[in-house]
Amino acid sequence: MKEQIEQWKQKWQALSPSDQRALSILSLFAGVLFIVYGLYSPAKGFFDESRARAEESQELVLWMESQRPVLSRVKPNSGGGQASGTLLQRVTNAAKQNRVTIKRFEPEGENRIRLWVEEVRYQDLQPWLNQLMKEQLGVRTINLDALPEQGMVSARLTIEG
Repeated sequence: MKEQIEQWKQKWQALSPSDQRALSILSLFAGVLFIVYGLYSPAKGFFDESRARAEESQELVLWMESQRPVLSRVKPNSGGGQASGTLLQRVTNAAKQNRVTIKRFEPEGENRIRLWVEEVRYQDLQPWLNQLMKEQLGVRTINLDALPEQGMVSARLTIEG
C-alpha cells in the first residue's frame, strides 16, 4: 500500500504546476458532484418521501377519528334468528338440516373451527355451505376430494364466525 502511495506522489510531483492545479480543481469538482448527487440528493429524496408518507398517515388517522361517531352508532349484525348459539352449534344445526355428517371438528380459537366431512354427496354439501354463508359464517379454507363413487366427496374446511 505504501508503495502505491509513493508512486502516486511521484506522479503528482512529475506534473507541471498548472497540471497539478487543474487536477486539483477537477478532483474538487468530482468530490462536490459525489457529495451532491451521491449523498445529499438520495438522502433528501428519502426524507421527502418519508415526510409525505407521514402526512398521508396523519390524514388517515384524522379521518378514522372523524368516523368514530358513525361507527359507534352501527350495531353489529346479529344475522337474524338463525345466528343464535355458539359457532359449533350453528354449524352442526345447519349440517343436520342438509344431511351432512361432520366426522371430526377442531376449534381454533373463539371464532374459528376446522371440520372434516367424509363421504358426503356434493348435492348435500353445497346447500349446507350456502346456509352457513347466509348465517354470516365465512368459509376460510376448503379442500374437496372426489371419491370413486359418482357425486361423493370428502371435505376439510375452516369456518369462521
